[in-house]
Amino acid sequence: MAITTRQTEGFTMPELEYLAQNESIVIVPLHRMERIELVRGTVGPFRPPQKTSVPLWLAIMLKRTNRCRIVAPKWLKHEHLRDLNKSEEQPDAMFTKLPTYYLEIAHMLLTFAEDDLVESQGIRRLLQDLREVRQSKTMEGLRMLNSLQLQMDNLSMAEINEIRPLFGHSFDMLRQLDGLAQATETEQQQSQFADQSYAEMDDAFGSRYVH
Repeated sequence: MAITTRQTEGFTMPELEYLAQNESIVIVPLHRMERIELVRGTVGPFRPPQKTSVPLWLAIMLKRTNRCRIVAPKWLKHEHLRDLNKSEEQPDAMFTKLPTYYLEIAHMLLTFAEDDLVESQGIRRLLQDLREVRQSKTMEGLRMLNSLQLQMDNLSMAEINEIRPLFGHSFDMLRQLDGLAQATETEQQQSQFADQSYAEMDDAFGSRYVH
């Protein structure tokens, strides 16, 4: 199957946010509302102050019309982000498992529901720190790239998207170089085999004509 330009170059941030909008998030409704029929199922009924889970796009829509309060996910809380940063900064630490669209979700919540996030400015700083630490680890992983595989578990979609162009081109070049190395090795083996065969023939013919 042919690789498209989009698969090679990646997605834009708005496109990734569009994909992230179907992720679930918890809200606290501020008004009574009946069930809402969606393409992927039914949500509700909404009865304050009972929490309920809805797609992110619906949570943002309800928030913007003052019909709900969004509950911050555990990973987006200040204390948890601080601990994540400490864990990521440990020597030889693996990437911490985070939601696939954690950067996109965080950006949308900080944009549309900042008042629902405790210590929002601190959250912004910690997210930036976390992003920089993980970027540094990603670049270190790329330096160890080989023609067989690149294994960096728990990268988010945005982080994969950032390295996709560089990784794709680098991986192709490494595979080409590996192919050239294998071809050179094959030629050397064939040359050695030919030299050995000629030597054996000389010995055989020489011994035959001695008598």
